[in-house]
Amino acid sequence: MPETADWENGLCEAGNVRLARIPLHLLDHHPGNVRGDYALTEAFCRSLAAEQQVAVHVVPIPDDHPRGEGEEGYRFWVTKGNRRLAAARHQQLPDLLCLIDLAKAGDRAGQFIDMVVENDDDFRRGLTAFEQAQALFEAHQAGASRTRIRKLTGRTRDEVAGAITAGRLSAQTRQAAQQMNHDWTLEDLALLADFDGDQDALAEIHQRVGWGHQVRYAVEYIRAERAEAAERARVCAELEQAGIRVSDDIPSGALTLTRLADVVEGFDPGTHATCEGHGVFLRSWGAATPVAYCTSPEQHGYAPPETPSAPGACAVGSAMPAKANEPERKLVIEGNRAWKASATVRQEWVAGLLARATAPKPVLAWVARQLLEMPVPLRDKLTSGRHTTLWAKLAGNIDAVSTAAVRPGRLPLLALAPIAVAYEHQMTVPDSARYIWRHDRTGAVSRPDARAYLSLLVELGYQPTPIEQAVIDGLPYRGDAPAEELEPEQAPDAGEPPHEPGAEETSTAVPQDADTWAHSPDAGDGAPYSAAA
Repeated sequence: MPETADWENGLCEAGNVRLARIPLHLLDHHPGNVRGDYALTEAFCRSLAAEQQVAVHVVPIPDDHPRGEGEEGYRFWVTKGNRRLAAARHQQLPDLLCLIDLAKAGDRAGQFIDMVVENDDDFRRGLTAFEQAQALFEAHQAGASRTRIRKLTGRTRDEVAGAITAGRLSAQTRQAAQQMNHDWTLEDLALLADFDGDQDALAEIHQRVGWGHQVRYAVEYIRAERAEAAERARVCAELEQAGIRVSDDIPSGALTLTRLADVVEGFDPGTHATCEGHGVFLRSWGAATPVAYCTSPEQHGYAPPETPSAPGACAVGSAMPAKANEPERKLVIEGNRAWKASATVRQEWVAGLLARATAPKPVLAWVARQLLEMPVPLRDKLTSGRHTTLWAKLAGNIDAVSTAAVRPGRLPLLALAPIAVAYEHQMTVPDSARYIWRHDRTGAVSRPDARAYLSLLVELGYQPTPIEQAVIDGLPYRGDAPAEELEPEQAPDAGEPPHEPGAEETSTAVPQDADTWAHSPDAGDGAPYSAAA
């Protein structure tokens, strides 16, 4: 309790300390202030404007200190809280809550020591993301609305939502995350909510973080992997419910219906569903693409031709042709999955870039070069990109903003928006977009064009995923794991691109059950299909 109090004058006294609200025009930075950068973040300024939670420490300016013309009465130097004073001026606040330390008024040495004790890491330690999440979650549980938390902490809606989500994580998941060598943020922690208590997923995230991957990419890759597994399970269940034999691989001596159609004149895969040898194989990894086969073609009446139909083709009933190397087929599947997961992470980053108030310096020159060179992605999609779903996802509310009201520093970002949408569309949406990362295939965007676009993003601060880095470097993608962690048989010769899965794996000839199965045109690469009602 203060020994005396003068509430009418807004002054509390306790020994040599006075607490009062002092108008900003009476406060000055200490002339010996050692802080060179106030680092005024938007969050810090918004929080101070909403509520000053920590008083600044001040001392009266000595009487013998030179005063400016017209300066009279008490003025004060800030000894602790010069960053708060700078933020208050930035926000044009009327005053600050100040602790007037009369004991330090004549102790110049003590004033400099206070600057160290106030700010040095040895005396002050910020909360970890885990501690922040727990505190904000507990505040919400205690009745604070998200709006109040947002205003008082200066954080965005997404950051507050992420903190509350992260605060709900189990102790087991928090412990697993703390064991990872990663500088956690509230956003990263919130991503773990989908895998709370899932030790397998957490172990894979741990491994990928150890490889240097972003948590966002690791999570998106696992989501894609599990979505594929769920789709395989769904397709397998539908096939078995329809009474169709399902295996993990094609049986010895069997031939796919596509192969039979190639070597047996008049063979119709659509009529094979009633054959006793009818079955499909659905691999336990990769896309959920069922491939129909006949177990014993000769036994079921499909006579072989007298000679093979083409060089290298085999007669019906003979052994299956040599399959592509299994690790290479898996690498294709991993690469397609990695390319898709990378797009999700990259597009979130691009949306944040396009929302910035000021364009980074390299943007304007790159945009000008693109418009002069007009590469294929721009020729194909620049004029129609604004009518795609990607425009709303990446460019936000740019349409609602009059360019006349936009600050000049932001204008290059408005020019970049349709170009970025054109590239992102051509790198993700067309069927051939999945080939861009490949050396042996041609995609909707050439590798040099994709390299130019990705290189710009990296220059602006984007952290590329391994498959994006391979495109930038002009090297074959060899998987997400570092090369030193691969077994010799897992690491194909760097000079050889991965083979496309063969016809026996990617055949579009999937089971026909009384014409009830309908399939996507690109089912050969794992596009989902559905049974018609």
